[in-house]
Amino acid sequence: MKDEAEWRAQRDSRSLRYAGRVLDPDRWIVLRAQPAYASRYEGQVALLVAANLLGRMTPAVALDIPAVPMIEPLPWAGRDLPFWILEQLAAADPFGRFTRRSAKDGDYVIHFGRDGAAEVVHGSGWDFYAGPAPSPLADDKTRNPIGAAMAAILAAAEAFRGNLQQTPKFLINALTWRAGMAGTPAIGLPAASTLGALWFVGLGSVGTAVAYFLSLFTRDFSARLIDMDKIKIHNLDRSPLFLNRDIGQDKVAVAGEYLAGTGVKTVESEPVALDEYRGWLERPVGVPDVLISAANERNVRAVIENGFPPLQIYGTTGRNWQAAVIRHNPFEDPCSCCLFPEPAHAPTACGTAPVAQENGGEIDAALPFLSFAAGAMAAAEILKRSLEGYPFSPNRVVLNTRPQIRSVPASLSLRPACICQHRSVAVHRQMLRVDS
Repeated sequence: MKDEAEWRAQRDSRSLRYAGRVLDPDRWIVLRAQPAYASRYEGQVALLVAANLLGRMTPAVALDIPAVPMIEPLPWAGRDLPFWILEQLAAADPFGRFTRRSAKDGDYVIHFGRDGAAEVVHGSGWDFYAGPAPSPLADDKTRNPIGAAMAAILAAAEAFRGNLQQTPKFLINALTWRAGMAGTPAIGLPAASTLGALWFVGLGSVGTAVAYFLSLFTRDFSARLIDMDKIKIHNLDRSPLFLNRDIGQDKVAVAGEYLAGTGVKTVESEPVALDEYRGWLERPVGVPDVLISAANERNVRAVIENGFPPLQIYGTTGRNWQAAVIRHNPFEDPCSCCLFPEPAHAPTACGTAPVAQENGGEIDAALPFLSFAAGAMAAAEILKRSLEGYPFSPNRVVLNTRPQIRSVPASLSLRPACICQHRSVAVHRQMLRVDS
């Protein structure tokens, strides 16, 4: 194993090149929770996500949470919550200092729950809030993971943006991706619903984040995983699935093992690029239900759009501390080549964004919370598909994390010369089993 300094330099290299800094490794971050919130599903989601993310951003995380069992629909229901979190933190960062203790002077404290501190972070249903207590959010009765996950992610984003000097403040909902609460009564997720066949093209930071956030709610889907890459140390700071022991393994193999371990019954892993995968063009009609196109290499957008794709939902990150969710619904929305035209290829930055190096070249880099946010936003859109009234937002929503947390719905526009304006509608409808 590499020594700590070398390991950490490689693990943190993308954050350093993107923002020029990481969190102060000598200042502890304490995750604290109101006991009632820690015992609820959404509270446990918030703590799991916050620990997973912050443990990839700093080596000093302490838990001040009660020893409660995790509850369904979490895939680890019955396991001790703080014990599980500490186990996962150590697996992701073998050099980290992770423990259970109460806050001390000088610690940066993130308090989860409706009350119990002057400033709180609270996610419930589709809504996510941070600010003075008490939280305005009501308890969710439908066990929705998205508001809690977004609250945790954006609390980490604010901790980074303020360099551990200020408390987070936001109130947004993930149903419409607008400021304020989703409304009363908000549309809840059904307790049991299948997501169908999901194909993941790209199992980097955003692709694995989508899989992670979906698995916190349901394992009732099949997954086909397509990616040619292997895991490197710098992938550990942005993917919620990859652990230190996974370095050197195929991304699809590790992601597939995770999904199968959570209870997804059908998982197929294809360690190739999409243009090398015969199953894409030879797939049966009506398959898959959703394409999670989180890749940006080898002209992948043209490969997808020439293959008469189904509904595409994916997340991206950008250069200006942004994350986004994008939806391409055939026959209704502009396609992915409208947004990322070829041959003047603009990388989609699914988890990364080009950042200049001193020698004038470029590398792919992103901040960890941006990849988590993009994945959670895409997972939210996938979960909403079964709800009456879907879609609830434009086909693109951009989430800004500086100078303040703000979501901006921004519809895509058709590009007149794009392939989607010229391919056969009849063939496309036949591929999707859509009546004329």
